[in-house]
Amino acid sequence: VVHLYGPVEGRRSDPGMLKDSQLIQRCAEHAFLEQPNGEREFLQLFGDAAYGLSRQMLSPFSGAGGRTEDERQWNECMGSVRVEVEHVFGIISKTWPFLNAWWKLQVYRSPVGLYYRVSVLLTNALNCFRPNHVSRSFDLRPPLVEEYFHN
Repeated sequence: VVHLYGPVEGRRSDPGMLKDSQLIQRCAEHAFLEQPNGEREFLQLFGDAAYGLSRQMLSPFSGAGGRTEDERQWNECMGSVRVEVEHVFGIISKTWPFLNAWWKLQVYRSPVGLYYRVSVLLTNALNCFRPNHVSRSFDLRPPLVEEYFHN
């Protein structure tokens, strides 16, 4: 997990939270590969169709009407990637089961957002020692723990 935003009330819209989080702007500043000719090749996120399209954001084909075979294959292929990314949330919950103790965690009485941030930080650190199945499925080597904590 490389970007956390919140905590935010659950009733906020996803596009509104995306805008407020400044994730797209941060990606424009930092998520690119410098090409030999000096041009930037932007890395892209895949999000919900409600987020729209940009240099930094891809989304599935949506709307009324049928899909071409290419559009259907795109949605299917990228949908499997989204499912894998969702597994990260499951890894965090499984590693730190107290996060699911809703009867103990109360908004305005417990620092729920802080608990989640610390859990993500520690889950990422554990991934440095023992890559989780999400890292392995994307064939991504996690950084050394010293690199993760910026030595």
